[in-house]
Amino acid sequence: MKITQDIGIRICGTGSSVPERKISNDDMATIVETNDEWIRTRTGISNRHFADKETNLSLGMEAAEKALEMAGISKEEIGVVICATITPDNIVPSQACMLQKELGLPETVFAFDICAACTGFLYAVHTARSLLCSMPEKKYALVVASEVLSRVTNFADRNTCVLFGDGAGAAVITLDENSRYAFDCGAEGNTEVLYCPKYYHDTNPFAENLPEPAEQFVSMQGRAVYSFAVQALSGSIQRVAEKVGGYPDCYVCHQANARILQAAAKQLKEPMEKFFLNIGEYGNTSAASIAIALDDCVRSGSVKRGQTMMLSGFGGGLSYGTAYFTF
Repeated sequence: MKITQDIGIRICGTGSSVPERKISNDDMATIVETNDEWIRTRTGISNRHFADKETNLSLGMEAAEKALEMAGISKEEIGVVICATITPDNIVPSQACMLQKELGLPETVFAFDICAACTGFLYAVHTARSLLCSMPEKKYALVVASEVLSRVTNFADRNTCVLFGDGAGAAVITLDENSRYAFDCGAEGNTEVLYCPKYYHDTNPFAENLPEPAEQFVSMQGRAVYSFAVQALSGSIQRVAEKVGGYPDCYVCHQANARILQAAAKQLKEPMEKFFLNIGEYGNTSAASIAIALDDCVRSGSVKRGQTMMLSGFGGGLSYGTAYFTF
């Protein structure tokens, strides 16, 4: 295979997993002042799933196993495993290393995590492609995105707690010289619009000023996030479309808010029918969002072999990106 700058990727298999417990909008109304109609009309969300006994690793493993099964390849053929998450089970070891262990992947696998919030799966796919290009002895990459956002959700904040859910998605990818690839990304560092602090229990005996404990909750300015998301999404898609000479057959975007996708589609003058939507069932699952949507899109037959796709995301960082390829 000849490796070129725009060599494409092939999605060999996809998988997803969500916690068993489904929480409806009516359920959310029992803990904060809200209602089903208010949530649905403003976000498109009807349900979400919250972990009880499940962990980041258990969700990621189930999604990965489904993706491997669909791909029809042996675990020994996986050369790269990347996990995108902002809610890992541990600081060390990484989720990717634990997936290597629990899935029984080869010891020679290249395994690490990516922290890019809602753009995480997209960045992980691009990074996996880059690694496959630079290490031709590695044929397949397993990309997993798993989140337990209920760990960092402020359930007293009615504006944010209704948005999030837990889950995982995965994809097995390989290079495809018969497919074209294009990518766009960007970042705008910001701790005001969308932020989740990390607090470490500091016991440093030599520190004169120990930090005050921070509440590890996601906080966001809804209108500012909306404005950023619409512009970042439509702008990134437009730039990739200019690179490849047109728009794709199908879009799988970060499922944050149905209104964001509708506004972006309007700016692009693209029909909403081309944008796959499943936010109603899962809510915003951060890094797992695009991965779960991709799996649902594939398994529902909404995208078929030979059709072109764009994966597009935006989120905390702030960050955004778009990848184009043929399914």
